[in-house]
Order: sequence, then C-alpha cells, then structure tokens
Amino acid sequence: MSRWLKLTLKIGGIFLSLAFILWIVFAAYIYFHKKELLQTITTQLNDNLNGKLTIESMEPALIRGFPGISVSLKNVLLRDSSWVQHKHDLLRAKNVYIAINAFSILTSSPTIKDIHINKGAIYLFTDSNGVRNTDIFKKSPPDKKGGNNKKINRVYLRDVSLTIDDKLKNKLFKFSIDNFLGSIHYNSSGWKGHISLKTQVQYFAFNISRGSFLKNKVLDMVLDMVYYDKSHLLSIPLQDIRIGKDELEIGGKFKFAPNASDFEMEIKAPSIAFKDAASLLSPHISSKLKSYDIKAPIDVQASLRGKLKRGGEPLIHVSWNVKNNTLTTSGETITNCSFTGSLSNELIKGKARNDPNSFISFYNIKGKYYDIPFNADSVRIIDLENPVFTGKFKAYFPLNKLNNVLSGRTFFFNAGTAELDLVYKAPFNQNDAGLRYIYGTVHVHDAAATYKPRNLTLKDMHLVMNFRGNDLFLQNIRVKSGETSLAMEGTLRNFSNLYYIDPRKILIDWQIKSPQVNLNEFMSFLGKRKSGNYNAPVENRSVGRRMSRQLDRMLDQASMKMNLNVNRLIYKKFVATQIKAGITLNKAGIVINNLSLRQGGGSLNVTGNIDQSGAVNRFNVDTRINNVNVEKLFYAFENFGQDAITDQNLQGIFFGGTSVSGSMNDNGEIVPRSFRGSVNFDIRNGALVNFEPMTKVGAFAFPNRDFSNIRFSNLKNTLNIQGNKIIIPPMEIRSNVLNVYLEGIYSFSTGTNIAIKIPLRNPEKDELIFNNNLKKARALKGIVINLRALDGENGKVKFKLGKKAPQGYE
Repeated sequence: MSRWLKLTLKIGGIFLSLAFILWIVFAAYIYFHKKELLQTITTQLNDNLNGKLTIESMEPALIRGFPGISVSLKNVLLRDSSWVQHKHDLLRAKNVYIAINAFSILTSSPTIKDIHINKGAIYLFTDSNGVRNTDIFKKSPPDKKGGNNKKINRVYLRDVSLTIDDKLKNKLFKFSIDNFLGSIHYNSSGWKGHISLKTQVQYFAFNISRGSFLKNKVLDMVLDMVYYDKSHLLSIPLQDIRIGKDELEIGGKFKFAPNASDFEMEIKAPSIAFKDAASLLSPHISSKLKSYDIKAPIDVQASLRGKLKRGGEPLIHVSWNVKNNTLTTSGETITNCSFTGSLSNELIKGKARNDPNSFISFYNIKGKYYDIPFNADSVRIIDLENPVFTGKFKAYFPLNKLNNVLSGRTFFFNAGTAELDLVYKAPFNQNDAGLRYIYGTVHVHDAAATYKPRNLTLKDMHLVMNFRGNDLFLQNIRVKSGETSLAMEGTLRNFSNLYYIDPRKILIDWQIKSPQVNLNEFMSFLGKRKSGNYNAPVENRSVGRRMSRQLDRMLDQASMKMNLNVNRLIYKKFVATQIKAGITLNKAGIVINNLSLRQGGGSLNVTGNIDQSGAVNRFNVDTRINNVNVEKLFYAFENFGQDAITDQNLQGIFFGGTSVSGSMNDNGEIVPRSFRGSVNFDIRNGALVNFEPMTKVGAFAFPNRDFSNIRFSNLKNTLNIQGNKIIIPPMEIRSNVLNVYLEGIYSFSTGTNIAIKIPLRNPEKDELIFNNNLKKARALKGIVINLRALDGENGKVKFKLGKKAPQGYE
C-alpha cells in the first residue's frame, strides 16, 4: 500500500471520527434539551402561523436520522384561527419526523430541512366566502439574497389522506397517499422539484355536481418539475405515469401569480382500452360513452385548461385515433372500423362549459356494418344534455346484406345493389320528439325481394329515394310482380319525424302507372297484414332489430294514397281497360275514392271501402254502370254472389248501379249470402235464356211457346238484396213470349214467395201497338193466371195457383 493511500485513509478516519463525535454531541444535546427544543421548534413554527400548532411530545430519532439529527413528534395538530367555524384540521398526524440542521441547534434556532408525516390527514379548506385555512401560514420576509429565511428541502408522506375542499369554486380533490417523496432544490430563479407518488384518487372534481375524474384510480408516478419565481409558473414536463394498469404520459403548467391562475394539463395514452380511458373521465362525460366499446386499445389524448383561483369548468378536450378496430354500440358491431374523433365541452367559445355547450365529433369513419361497407366523412353529436346527431354517410353494397340488419321479416332481398349518400340530423335519442332532417339520395338497382307481410314477390326493381329535409320523394320506381309491371312516384311529407313519433300520420302519396295489372297477384292485400309485435319492449334489441321493428310499424300504420293510371286490369274473370283510380290503403283496410274503367263495351264507376279489422273483410261498394254488356258484367263479377240469375241466363245492354255491402274472404271470394243493399238495373234489348223458373212456367202453362229464349226490349227494376233473399218490387216483364207481372221474395235457402200474374194473351198480337198504356190494357184482357212461386223440395222452386195478384196489377 502506498504512503499517500495510507495517509488518505488516516485523514478520512480522523474526519469520520470527528463527525461521529459531533453527531454524539448533537444527539446528547437533543436528548438532554428535548423540552427546550420542543418549545423552540413549536415557537418557531407558531411564529409563522395565523393559528396554532400543538405537539404532544418530542423524542430524538437518533438512528432514523443518522448521520443527521432527527426528532419524532407525536400527535401533531395544526389548526387555523377559523377552525371553530369550519372544524377542519389543516394537519392531524400521529407521527411527524423532522430532520434538523445540526449546526442550527447550537445557535438555539433550529432549522427544519426535512419533514416526514406518517399516518395523518391534511385538509386544505376554502369556505364559500373565499376564506382559506391555508392562510394560517404567514409570508416570511425575504433575506438579503432574495430568498426565504427558512426552507424545507424534502417532504415525506406515508399513509396520509389529502383533501382539497374548495366551497367557493365547488371543487373537491381527495387522495389516499400510500407514499409521497417530494424534494426541492432552490436556485436563484426559483426551484426544481422531484416527487415520487403512489396514491389512490378518491375524488378529483373541478365541479362537484359533474362528478370526479380518475375516481378510485391508483396513481403511481415519478415527476420532475420546475418553479419560476418571477413568473410564478410551475412547469411539469410530459412524463410517464401509471394509472391502474395503464401507462400514460402527463404534464402541465400551473400559474400562481396574484392576478393570473391559469393551468394546463396534458394526458396521453398511446395504447389504452376504451373503457379504461372512459373510466378516467367524470361521470357526466363517461355516461355518454357507456353504450360504446372498442375491442382493441386505442390512442387517446386529453387536455384540461382552466383557472386555479376562479370557479367554473375547465376546458376539456379529448381526442382519439382508432385504426382497424371493432366498435360495438347498442348491441350492434362495426368491424374493420377506423376513425378519429374528439370531445369538448366548449362548442361555442365564451359560453358556459356544460353539457348543452359540449359535443363529440368523429371524422373519416370507415367500417363494415353487418358486412356492409360504409364511410362517413364527419359525424357530430352536439348538446350532450339533449344530444343532436349529425352525420354524412356514404355506402355501396349488395341489398342481400340488409337481410341480417332487418332480420328479413319485412323485406327479404334476393338480388340488387344500393348506393347511399346521406346527411342526417336528428335527436340522438330515437324516442325524442325533436325534429329530424335527412338530405341526400339512395339509389336501388336491379333489386329482387319478397315483401313478407303480404308474401309479395318483387323483381327488377329500380328506384331513387330522394330525402329533402323532413320529406321523402320516391322517384323513377320500376318494379315487376308476376305479370304486373309498375312505374311509380311517391311522396312522404314530414316522413323523417313522423316515422319515429307517430307513423299513423304518415301519408304516402303514390302516382302509379302500368300497362297491365293482374290483381290476382295482389290478393294478399285483402287479408290482414302479417307483422311482428312491434309494440314489444326493445331494450335488449340491436339497432338493426329496432330498425326492422320501426319499418314494420310504419308500413302497418301509415296510409297510402294511390292515384292509378292502368291500361289493362285483370281480376279473376274481370278484365277492364283505361283504369283510373284513387285508392287509399290504411291500417283499417282499403278505401276506393274514385275508380273508373271500361268493361264489356261500357264504363263503370266505383266508390267504396273494404274494412279489414274483423275476422272477414267487410265491404261497402257503390257502382254506376253505363252501356255494359250484361252477360259480360255478370260473368266478370261472378254473378254478384248469387246463383238465381247468372251470366248464362242474361243478354243485353246494362245501365244501372249498385249500393251493396257484404263480406269477402282473404282470397277475394264473396262470403255466400252476405250481400246487403240494392241493385237498380235497366237492361235494354235483352234476353232471358234458359232461366229455370220461367221455363217451368212455360212448361206448366204454355207448352207451345219457347220460354228458353225470352227477349225483351227493356227491363227495369230496383232489387233489394238482404243476405239470402232478394226483395223484388212490382215488376213488369214484356217479352216476345209472355207478359209477366210479379213481386215478392226470392230466397237462396227458404222463404221464396213470389206473386206472379200472367196474361195468356200472346204478346206477338200486340207488336204493332206502340202506346204502352194501351198495350198493357190489351195484355190484361182475356184469361189471366195468378201463380205463386214458393219453396219446393231440395231447394227447388215450385208453382201453384195463386189467390192474389201482384200488387198494382189487380
């Protein structure tokens, strides 16, 4: 070992021995003067207080403080002068360890360098008048060098609760500190600090009514900071911290100038779970995000800016970046989802930072919804108290992708494509009655679908849905169903609002043209519309299911007014041309406002309605018939539901009308004997062919005359139909074989009772008489037979000699 090394060790040993001896001297001094020192320390601290510090006892902590000098204070209590009013101790601690400058002990003015508080509570309180318990600390005059006389370099906290309760600004911050180490190194411009902290955030609220940020989160951080005396600015560079299991970066600037108290906080989370990020926010913000979730971690940044001394909400701005992720909301899933977005509580600068002035924005959204690709350049939700949703969407997709969205219960698409370009504005809550606006178009090409409530097959569909604010215009519609092809235009006024709040008030105004309509293909409209239970609760249903339910509800409850212009119409045996009609379809049934057509060489006009609310369809129909071939008319209308006189029995030209009611099955068949009403007719140049009752009369009374082909120039009457009976008012039939005068009741079951007066005179003898009164008088001369048509066996009519002539022909 060299001489110099030995000398160095020797000198070091001497100094170490001297230091140890000095430490023993100081320790002995503290031990023997602890009462005086306690009094000195208490007095020194109370000199700088507007309140009172009490310490139960002091003991040297020799080993703890080695090689320095430390004392242990028991049951320390610090109260300001206003404690009697607010009852909040500024400091209450079971143990406080103080490191003292050793040489200051000898001057009888001990200087505290470090403080260690164990098992205590710190409560910083400001009342509603702005009086603070921290005003207990008096400002110390600066020393000659511009600093303070006494400065604490380090503070240790262990198992300490810290509360900052500001009633004036309605702020509350509460921390349960496991460990805190703060060290300060002073310099000419201020100081540099370093803290190490592990704490649970019990409450962190800038506005108590809004709730706490970071509620019940554990913070673990090591931070460096700098304070500048001249600008009163505390700067914390962006540094890594841990909140719970998440790694974040945090930084900020806090200004403590007398006339300025601005602060800024920046938080970055390059990879954090969405729900974890939302849980860092206050409830009034995070509650708006509860219905959302994002599968993979996202990139989130947040900033808070505000005033430390003045009340009011800080400016909050949160932004995020999502790439190729999976988003779920309200039971729905959007895959391959990418977007950026932000949240702020200051939509309009200068207004209060609250929910009505807050907004959430999404940009450059791309994704797949039920495998339907879509994009939206911007979506915004403003006013988080009564949120309003605004977005611009584009999509192009095969229509069969909608089957999963709508559950295929209203429309089931087999082919076709849709192209969507829409701007949408509406209350975010679908049950909200606020106004909705949609602008843009939806193009449908080459579609094929089944309309399931009516089991109607549609093909070759093309249409444009043109949304204009509240209204929807359906344009350039081309569709085929079986042999029917339609060209349609439609208008739905106030559609975007009534669709949600009262679809019963929606009126779809259709203009329909077609070269040919086969009504046999639309018989399902005579039956009740098949629909699901759209009134069932929907809390657990997905958005797609709710869309299907709402569409089903609208189509069930809305009314459709159709103006038809059809070249040719086919319905069973009925064939007509030049059809023009105004028809309304609603939940109750079908209303025929005005229907005109050409049939059987003449024209028909029809008004009426079909009531579909009961077990069978009830109808009321009024018709006006002009110049129609009676044989074709009876054939077309299936003999009007009766079999007494059929198209096989009649010839001639028909003028007249009907006003009847009855019942109809879902397949369009008339319920037998359900007719009620009247039929007035004027048959010109007619013939009654092979009509059984008349052939029986001929066989009974006039075997030499041909009653199988009875011709007449004019036949008029008004029949009253009452179910299974036809009431025949007095009626005169002048024919080539016989003149007949009759009245009574004809029944399809039982109850037939017809009085018949038959002059035996041959009508051919009076052909050259043109005066009707004279002709009638001559016809009644000679032998006249009175007959009675009554019920016979097996539903047949039988005749017997009558005792009374028909009324008016006595």
